[in-house]
Amino acid sequence: MAYVILDKIGKDQHIESIVSATDLVNGQFVALGALQADGEARLATASGDQTKELVLHVSNGLVYGDRENELDFKLKAGKVGRGYVLRTGNMVSITFDGVTGTPAVGAKVNPSDKGFDVIDGAETAGKIHGEIIAIDIDAIAGKMAVIRISA
Repeated sequence: MAYVILDKIGKDQHIESIVSATDLVNGQFVALGALQADGEARLATASGDQTKELVLHVSNGLVYGDRENELDFKLKAGKVGRGYVLRTGNMVSITFDGVTGTPAVGAKVNPSDKGFDVIDGAETAGKIHGEIIAIDIDAIAGKMAVIRISA
């Protein structure tokens, strides 16, 4: 399961409250659906479909007092989590298991329902995409791709 560090996310970043019918792992992109009965959370479905409104799911910061290891964290179905509305200049680090393909400096990435996909061609113009700008090593999580977002 992917581990995500929010390297450069502004203090004024827009965050959506999300809830899903299935378990979600950090680093997945989700499509926003209908507002739920609580009037706050929106239904989230794992997706990389850029015709939909996508946000990056990162919820481990909401777990207080839970003994579950952050590297194994899952947002359980029906629980409220966080979805970050990404914008140009944001930077995130994600473990290699959240990147489909071979992470390398300079590689272009697009969002997917599992995290990020390394692509051979051009990124999706006018939509969320990014570039791996560094490979970092976290003492606990291991190798991580540092991604600069363009949106």
